[in-house]
Amino acid sequence: MNSPPKHDPRREEFRRFLASETGERVFIAATGHPSRPTGFCPCDGSFFTVVWFYAKAWLLLTVLKLAWNTPKLRLLRWCGARVGRNVFISTDVWIDPAFPQLLTIEDDVMLGVGVKIALHEFGPRHFSAGRVILRKGAVIGGFALIGHGVEVGEEAVVAGGAAVGRDVPAGKLAIGNPARILPLAIAPTSWPAKLKPPEHVGKVADSLGHA
Repeated sequence: MNSPPKHDPRREEFRRFLASETGERVFIAATGHPSRPTGFCPCDGSFFTVVWFYAKAWLLLTVLKLAWNTPKLRLLRWCGARVGRNVFISTDVWIDPAFPQLLTIEDDVMLGVGVKIALHEFGPRHFSAGRVILRKGAVIGGFALIGHGVEVGEEAVVAGGAAVGRDVPAGKLAIGNPARILPLAIAPTSWPAKLKPPEHVGKVADSLGHA
């Protein structure tokens, strides 16, 4: 098995990208087939580096499947993700364990059951990675997929099952596969006070009724 060159300027550029030194949201580099070492996967390092990577990945993915919210937030922060306050992550969520430092979740964000967030991608001849930013108050519906390099704006909603590969503007709704961007309607006002859902839930229900 061939090893990637030790002094590859692309790898140094990627290191700077991971450290937020370039100001870019997406990194792209030409590579060989990912069945061989490319130098961009944490699994291409030394034996101990690889073992440590897989141990952290297993721990993160296992904890994200559980029902307890606080351990997920603490573990994500420990892995390098930026996580704000009042964030809720439901069960069976999958967050790319290769580069969690590329994830930013701002205050009051909610992730539904089975959400998947990708932070990198290998193709036959390229590697790409991108920051995912979930702005304040964003809601990601159950089983939605957020692609690498995507920003979901403040108070925006990603409907359940949507596949999002482009930015979602603040206050908009992303729905479908591939996702379409639609306006969010006004939340229903006919709910009894004790049963009235969170504002975003009402917005999604009303928007879906007009889609």
